[in-house]
Amino acid sequence: MAGAEGRRTRQDLYLEISRDLTDDEVENIRSYIGGRKVLPAGTIQHATTQQIFNKLERKGVLKRGDLSFLAKLMESIDRMDYADAANETAKQEREALEERPAKENDSIEPISPGAQIKVPTLSAAGKQRSAEDLEDLIKQNYPLLTKRLQVSDLFPHLIQKGLLQIHEKEDINSKTTGQGKAEALLDLLSRQGKCTGDEFVEILRLGNHEHVVGQLK
Repeated sequence: MAGAEGRRTRQDLYLEISRDLTDDEVENIRSYIGGRKVLPAGTIQHATTQQIFNKLERKGVLKRGDLSFLAKLMESIDRMDYADAANETAKQEREALEERPAKENDSIEPISPGAQIKVPTLSAAGKQRSAEDLEDLIKQNYPLLTKRLQVSDLFPHLIQKGLLQIHEKEDINSKTTGQGKAEALLDLLSRQGKCTGDEFVEILRLGNHEHVVGQLK
């Protein structure tokens, strides 16, 4: 059983729940979600709980900083340990969102009078992108990325940088088409908010995707 001890990401929590629940508990979760038409019953009939939670994320039911529906799910099967863990994880996400602007402001140093300000000159493909605009980068180039990405070439670099976990790689590889794998990877990176645009472009280069980098908008 897992309590709310320690800092864990929501994906860590999803995986932990998926591995720990009994078959009856999983079936009760499917019935709860399908019966309330939160997700079509047919789409979750054979899905693991981790896959179900990711579907709920994509639908916007499990938002960043708000895992109240997950907590209700766990309460419905009398797993208060995971209900508490869901609430704690959501709290940590909210705190991280609140701290982020403060940290950014703290990092800004005052400019002394007469100081020369250097403005970097960057190519269109290499322009600096923050984590906030990575989603825009993906949206603007979605057809290109889903068609041209060879995700297996990117996995080692994503894992090395701590942007992808082994279980996430396995989940992406479970998709049957190259486009499906690319879509799953892009969706994951967008939701995580850990990868910046610069890092994404760097990973593309490291993964022999210069031909893709050159076509980015």
